[in-house]
Amino acid sequence: MKVTTIIPFAVLALSACVPTNPIVSDYNGASVTIVTSQFADREQAAQAAQAEATRICRTGGSQRAEYASTRANPQTYENFNLYLCL
Repeated sequence: MKVTTIIPFAVLALSACVPTNPIVSDYNGASVTIVTSQFADREQAAQAAQAEATRICRTGGSQRAEYASTRANPQTYENFNLYLCL
C-alpha cells in the first residue's frame, strides 16, 4: 500500500475519536452560538449543540433554543451553530 492511500484511512480512523464537546462562543440573551468540530459525528454534534444551547437560553429566562443556521469555517474545521432563544 502506498503512503498516500494510508493517510486518508488514518484521518478517517482518528476522526471517529473526536469528542462532541460543544463550546459557547457568543450569547446575547436573544441568541447563542455553539461551536462544534467538523470531525465529530454530525448527528451527535447537533444533539450536543442543541442541548447546550437550550441550557444557555434557559439561564437567561427563555423556554427553548431554536436552531437558526450553521456557518462552517473550513480553515479551523469548526461549525458555528446559531440558535435563537425563544
